[in-house]
Amino acid sequence: MSTLVETVGSTAAESAAAENAALDDGLFSRKHSAVTIGIVSSILLTAFEAMAVSTAMPVAVADLRGLPFYSLAFSAFLTLSLLGMVLAGQRADAHGPRLPFLTGTGLFGAGLIAAGTSTSMAQFVIGRAVQGFGAGMVIVSLYVLVGRAYPDRLHAKVFSVMASCWVLPAIIGPFISGVLTEQVSWRWVFLGVAALIPLPLLVLTRPLAALPAFEPKRQTADDATRLRTVRVAAATTALGAGLFQFGGQRIDWVGALLVPLALVLLIPSVPKLLPHGIFRAGRGLPTVVAMRGLMAGAYFGIESFIPLMLVQVRGLSVTTAGLSLTGAALSWAFAAWLINRPWLRARLSQAGMVRFGSGVTTVALFGAIAAISPHVPAWTAAAAMFFAAFGMGFVFPNVSVLTLELSAPGDQGANAASLQVADGLTSTLSVAVAGAVYHALHSSAHADGPVFALMYGMFIAVGAVGWLIAPRVRVR
Repeated sequence: MSTLVETVGSTAAESAAAENAALDDGLFSRKHSAVTIGIVSSILLTAFEAMAVSTAMPVAVADLRGLPFYSLAFSAFLTLSLLGMVLAGQRADAHGPRLPFLTGTGLFGAGLIAAGTSTSMAQFVIGRAVQGFGAGMVIVSLYVLVGRAYPDRLHAKVFSVMASCWVLPAIIGPFISGVLTEQVSWRWVFLGVAALIPLPLLVLTRPLAALPAFEPKRQTADDATRLRTVRVAAATTALGAGLFQFGGQRIDWVGALLVPLALVLLIPSVPKLLPHGIFRAGRGLPTVVAMRGLMAGAYFGIESFIPLMLVQVRGLSVTTAGLSLTGAALSWAFAAWLINRPWLRARLSQAGMVRFGSGVTTVALFGAIAAISPHVPAWTAAAAMFFAAFGMGFVFPNVSVLTLELSAPGDQGANAASLQVADGLTSTLSVAVAGAVYHALHSSAHADGPVFALMYGMFIAVGAVGWLIAPRVRVR
């Protein structure tokens, strides 16, 4: 009897010890809490800036008498972020994520200050470009930090938390930005975010310095040449993407000149920034990166034009149209939380979740086409985006985890950069192409239903390609 009691007591003690060890090694344990809080604060700042700036941008550009250059305020951010991603990836692989994170955060803050104190549209666009460059460096550095600071079993949870960080900014960001813009000044939308920059710096500086060292790959002359080629390709891609986005909005000789020039720059440079085999959906990393780009292009492309359709075709107010996307942020975060539940992971592999999520997103987006019709309730568009975002919550965190799993420690930065480049570039180009279609076929607001249906159909086709190749994220 005493032996039985001792055995039971020993088993209970072992279980308690295992439970305590697991708790001590969680995201907010003493070991990881500083890194987690730092990552959360960085993503929150980036997310709030993204949500708030879109609200303040029309007023800021009008105040600076720069309406003809409105699109440059967005394209400058997006295109320079591509260059920042690649440079940060190379530096992080060679020396760790500390310097690119600190540099990127500093540049992000400097760009915010430059934009918030602008006295001309030129200064504003330059500020936005510096912001984008810094933001690109930061996001890649954070991906590498996740790979270096956490054990593999926590990667999925970290990326789920990162996805959830977009919920609060999506809900309150536009409101706070609107109040500041109307009651104080649009400048405080930029300067207010800049004032919070020291928080992630203070929290993450010490954990970044304490990361375990690793032996980087010894570079040969061929490696050095390849890295220089990638840097040149990144700069060329950024320039080409900017020209494509700007030229795609011009239905005149300027657009006819810039779009072909952009393609001449993009076609040879883009493949150098992505994994070999991506355009034939090679198994493993090539398809993982391709999935990120395709699903980003499908979802963010259609998201960009939902408010415009609701205002012009369905006659909703700007505020109501904007609120149609609020539920999407919540469903995305819920799905990102759900994928870490043990009962679901026991039934679906990561590859299965990616396929499931891409299918849900693609099918849900058909609801956006239905919402164009006046015979269908306008809230159908909000429902479509709600379920589409739910699918994206399955895709994005798992794709991020698979990228780290398929990367050697010395390649995490380069592959994280490829992932972000695929995301940003595909989103930018898909929106630019759809914008060109809209400008070419637009006749009047109430007669643009077929135009929006065509644009949405293009985005759905992109998502369908992602669903078809999704099983190839799994390596045999």
